[in-house]
Amino acid sequence: MENKTRLWTKDYVFLLLGSVLLYIGFMVFMPTLPARIIELGGTQMQASLAVGLFSIVALLMRAIAGSWNDKFGPKVLIIVGFLILILTTVNFYWSTAVAALLILRLFHGAGWGIGTTSIATGVSKLVPPSRTGEGIGFYGLTTALGMSLAPIIAILIMNYFSFDVLVTFSLVLMVFILILMTQLKIPKSEKVVHQKMKLFEKTALLPAGLCLLMAVPLGGIQTFMMVYGTELGISTTWVYFIGQAIMVLVSRLFAGQLYDTKGHRFVVIPGALAMIIGILILSFATGAISLFIASLFFGLGYGMTQPALQALAVDRAAPHNKGTANGTFLSGMDIGMAVGSFGLSIVATYYNYAIMYRTAIIALVVFFAVYWFTLGRKVKNS
Repeated sequence: MENKTRLWTKDYVFLLLGSVLLYIGFMVFMPTLPARIIELGGTQMQASLAVGLFSIVALLMRAIAGSWNDKFGPKVLIIVGFLILILTTVNFYWSTAVAALLILRLFHGAGWGIGTTSIATGVSKLVPPSRTGEGIGFYGLTTALGMSLAPIIAILIMNYFSFDVLVTFSLVLMVFILILMTQLKIPKSEKVVHQKMKLFEKTALLPAGLCLLMAVPLGGIQTFMMVYGTELGISTTWVYFIGQAIMVLVSRLFAGQLYDTKGHRFVVIPGALAMIIGILILSFATGAISLFIASLFFGLGYGMTQPALQALAVDRAAPHNKGTANGTFLSGMDIGMAVGSFGLSIVATYYNYAIMYRTAIIALVVFFAVYWFTLGRKVKNS
């Protein structure tokens, strides 16, 4: 009985470490690759494509990789994903043409979609059913923490070194993770006779849709925070990501166990309200202090809500469909980030970034309404 409820195994720890390093190593290109394209003579539209292209390809690969995970097991797919990421990252060194960088970004997205879906599936297979909220919650911590730390590291490397150093940093992380992942031992699901390839898991569509709405303001933050700082005359916008990282860590002290004992609504509802407050404060920010306060609210809300939704997506899926469920859920994140990057940029073009962030609150209000009328009125987990 002890083994069946044990969470902190070697393989689980390896997957968490691999996840946080993957998110850091990949996300350092989010704020820097568009700038690199403009530096090479590319247009603003081409710079925006650097963000959108990987999301589209990752979305397609998640749909396929989820089913492959259920068929072949996560370990094989994790290794395939990291090999693609490593080969793509190496080519960033000598790709000085804008078209070449955009093509590489397509392969980057493929490796990202396969790698992240497979790690998430591996985690869901290792977590004991009685500790789903806690186990998936710590995995969600790695993704949120990696996305918060990556912009800080990227800014520091680009300020003091160069794009080639950034590529080297990412490459070293990817190679290290690949070596780590070869040591994994993940149990395979029982084979289901005549199981057809599934591009999405129906039971995960609702959590994925909610994740999409939640990721819209997050996409606006990850992509435009540096530009917003310039608009406000703030040079220390990195303090926002520090505050967000701190609160994501704080949320793990209680959110996972609260999910397992009380149910998802006791985590998701206060988390959504905290994100709304954070974005509202962000839209009225006047200095580094107000940016930091905004990050505390949004980081706490995101740290509570995203892992809870992913745990919900995994809970609702059959054991042999957990890979597809993770792929479906993470696809919602990709679409939401893309909408946040592209859609909100249109608002910023015609108005300003403060108005853009206030507009992003609409997505969170819709999130709250959809969640409440579908899942939030139920006391216990579905």
